[in-house]
Amino acid sequence: KMAPLLLLLLGIAGAATQGQYPVPTWTPTYNMTLSTILMPCNNSGFFDPSEGAKWGLIDFDWSNGKNDWTKQKPMDCEERLVKQAAMVKAINPDTKVWVYRNLVKALPWYTSVREKITDPAYSGWFLKFDATRKNTSVPRCTGQKCSDYYHDQEQTPQEGIPGVKNETTGWTIYQGVNDVSGMKPDGVNIIIGKDVPTPDGCRIEADKGGHIIFTWWPNSKGSNGTCWFSNQWTRTGNHTQPHLEKQHVSGYKSPDAPSVIGGFNSCNDCDCGEGLPCGEYLWNHANGSSLREFLINEFIGGANGLANPNVDGFFLDDGWSDKASPIPPWAPPTYRQCNMYSTGGPTEVDYNCIVDMGLTSSQVLDIYNNWTETVTQVKSYILQHKGFAWPLLVERDASLDLKDPRPKCKQFMQSACSTNNAYHDGTLMFGFTRKTFHDPFPLPFVEQDVAQFLLIRGKYGYIGHSWMGCIAAGEPMYERPPQVDVDYGVPIDEHCQETASGSGIFTRRWSKAMVSMDCNTWEATINMTTA
Repeated sequence: KMAPLLLLLLGIAGAATQGQYPVPTWTPTYNMTLSTILMPCNNSGFFDPSEGAKWGLIDFDWSNGKNDWTKQKPMDCEERLVKQAAMVKAINPDTKVWVYRNLVKALPWYTSVREKITDPAYSGWFLKFDATRKNTSVPRCTGQKCSDYYHDQEQTPQEGIPGVKNETTGWTIYQGVNDVSGMKPDGVNIIIGKDVPTPDGCRIEADKGGHIIFTWWPNSKGSNGTCWFSNQWTRTGNHTQPHLEKQHVSGYKSPDAPSVIGGFNSCNDCDCGEGLPCGEYLWNHANGSSLREFLINEFIGGANGLANPNVDGFFLDDGWSDKASPIPPWAPPTYRQCNMYSTGGPTEVDYNCIVDMGLTSSQVLDIYNNWTETVTQVKSYILQHKGFAWPLLVERDASLDLKDPRPKCKQFMQSACSTNNAYHDGTLMFGFTRKTFHDPFPLPFVEQDVAQFLLIRGKYGYIGHSWMGCIAAGEPMYERPPQVDVDYGVPIDEHCQETASGSGIFTRRWSKAMVSMDCNTWEATINMTTA
């Protein structure tokens, strides 16, 4: 994963680098409190700025405050991200604050994007439905609002979904609702059922198994749909259930079944722009320099971007592929998105989007190449204007279900302790090991993670959490171990060292601590010292 990014950045002019790796222009610090990182999201409103100010770097997702900005007319997600950044900066000016940007999807709840979508002069900036196709996998219209620009409703604000109660069966059925969003089967909370062609078949299978919840959705391969079961309508963790999602059908067998499923993603008479259906539209990167100049100078560099003193950088989301992508390791086997289509395509977009737009493989390749060039220039602009971005981080991530760090501890540490390595010389984002990818807390290896971070970090290093979903008011905050607020001083040794060749034991001296990690026993030691 790392090599393409590094090659992409080698030639960036005017960028701050440490060796061959890009680093921020702000003053580096070994202060542990300021060496923390979090990507939070509060669905119900603004994230508590006093919590955000505890972290050294915080990155706010577009879903932050969704319950508020979806109700505005028109929606104002872009401005609220900047206001959230200002709230954190007012408490702790030393916290670096980043905001969300998407260079693949044109999201009309951003004012700067909506103004262009609704202006016919910019029609060439957006990909369109195939005019020759009468039937498409996603609708052109929502109610009375229609658009010929391609858009799906994967994560789109929309009207609440009413349930239909069947007094005979006892089930309440919700069209367009997914009660297993972001979840993986574990045989206990989420159970894989028999693939069946219809939602009603899934309901029948749920009754046979004694389950009170089902979710069914069509499978892009084959005539049968996927059928999963559960017995818990409201779950713990950072996934608010249920979730509004097109082409999904959920059923709940309970006298307490809600009459309407709304949640933070819902709105009445949703306003994404005059006459514009809410949806995730797509930038047409084949347009070339005109679109690129807007994305760089206004979308990234404008008043709600780097020109704002409260914004220090960005999370740049989604991408294009020029060939079929594999199923991500965190996703269920039935997961299908447009970048998995034979030609490649955009990530996190409906699987059939290439067909719906009538694009050929050569057109996809043209869009991919132009998108790649735009991303390169965006990163260069950000660095030259003293910002930074998530894709420039060198990430270490782990979870016990997908990427257990123990078996390859020795191999990882030998690489990370070597000279001229990205973890030390670049900008490290060391993600705390999660209990599971989708259910991270309580963190299983805090002591080992902190020790490894202290062993391998260079001048620019952060430890914390990448994306793990949204919380809401009253729900537990993201776990922040007390070890990240300890003063370990500054490193005396430039790099960590293996005590003997092949020993699997690694050490590094700090001015206030001696740190070691034994990969053979998976034991970490941090001895505080005054020498």
